[in-house]
Amino acid sequence: MFACEIRDPIHRTVGITDEERVLLDHPLVQRLRHIRQLGLTNLVYPGATHDRFSHSLGTMHVAGRMWDSVMERDAVLKERFGEEGTRRFGRLLRLAGLLHDTGHPPFSHACGVFLPPLADIRVPVGWFGGRLPEREARHEDMSVAVIARLAEGQRALLSGEDAQDIASLVSKDVRPSPGWTVRYGEDDGGLHAVLRSFIAGELDADRMDYLLRDAYMAGTVYGNYDIDRLMGGQGITVHDGRLVRYVNANAVRSFEDFLLARYHMFLQVYHHKTAVGFDLCLTRAIRGGEISLDLPGDPDAYLDARDDVVVGRLYAATKDPAKEWSRRLVGREPLKSVLIAEAVRPGDAELLVRLRETAAAAGVETFEAGSRNYLSRMPVLGGDGTLFASRKLLGQRLLEPIAHYSNLLQKYNEEIDITHVYVRRADWPRLEPRLAALVPRSR
Repeated sequence: MFACEIRDPIHRTVGITDEERVLLDHPLVQRLRHIRQLGLTNLVYPGATHDRFSHSLGTMHVAGRMWDSVMERDAVLKERFGEEGTRRFGRLLRLAGLLHDTGHPPFSHACGVFLPPLADIRVPVGWFGGRLPEREARHEDMSVAVIARLAEGQRALLSGEDAQDIASLVSKDVRPSPGWTVRYGEDDGGLHAVLRSFIAGELDADRMDYLLRDAYMAGTVYGNYDIDRLMGGQGITVHDGRLVRYVNANAVRSFEDFLLARYHMFLQVYHHKTAVGFDLCLTRAIRGGEISLDLPGDPDAYLDARDDVVVGRLYAATKDPAKEWSRRLVGREPLKSVLIAEAVRPGDAELLVRLRETAAAAGVETFEAGSRNYLSRMPVLGGDGTLFASRKLLGQRLLEPIAHYSNLLQKYNEEIDITHVYVRRADWPRLEPRLAALVPRSR
């Protein structure tokens, strides 16, 4: 099946097919070698210099491995769609895993705010149902543009139908191809929602790879979980007439470990106070005109949207002493973290307001950055996208939304909303003496 193998620090061996190998060698995919997976986080965790290319390979591998495991466990899809149909599903999932991040801008999420409006991106309007949503683009939209580009011209690497179906697994706004409807009907019984959940769901190949990879490269243990147990405990079945994914009861604790790994990585790595501060410096350098970053909507022009291009501009900017934010990034001069306020923590909202007032009274400029995430957003009422738990009750199989079955989800399934507040280190001595009066004796 595989034409060759690639060595990987997380999965050891990643097999690739002839088709995947050709796609891997395309310049738009090779560009991911020059996009760091964790942006500026390496300024805190020096080992975190891995790129989106290795993560994309890992996501493809995990998607294929999950699919193979499910096919061995459950026969429902083979009975409905046959060997040829399930082989195509597995192929599309692997390709979606490989291509899902091709639209990331330089430094990944840090520069996502500089993407152009969706209307300015070269995507097939028909894929979106004939009208593009009126909003700023996300990196998934650029990934859709790249996937569409791979299906263009005499040297197209994908058929138009395959490209649209792959894009529909990457972006929730893209519809499956007309051929999908011909094969599976207007209402496919939850098939597309189930397949998309392997790429962009609560238990998807993207997160399953990046948690292990990011933790390993950063040198932390926060992102570890039992991938083999979780992989082997998944399946697909029919519930209320629709296809759904489930996790066996004996693997639910592994799923909870997976969620907690994501939660801890969010707090300790992805939104580390110093890393968030450097992201803020980068956006300030761009918004303040110290360096230029005009992200194009044309996938071919997107080849120049790389980390090394931005880094070169930052170094050039440091020749001007007035360009503070570029200097901070090149010289690793972090801002001073003053407060990390959590929306769910009693009193933090009031403390944030008082800190702003105190800093203003002292003539000290503050800088803020928000961080939002969640333990899970999965539906709990059994609609498309719901993940179920499967267990035996009095000898009978019972399916219930996993959010009902998991005590952890019932207790901790809430949004994580954090506000980071910084000041320049030179201003800290003026502000520090005024802060003692803001701290309550107890809560």
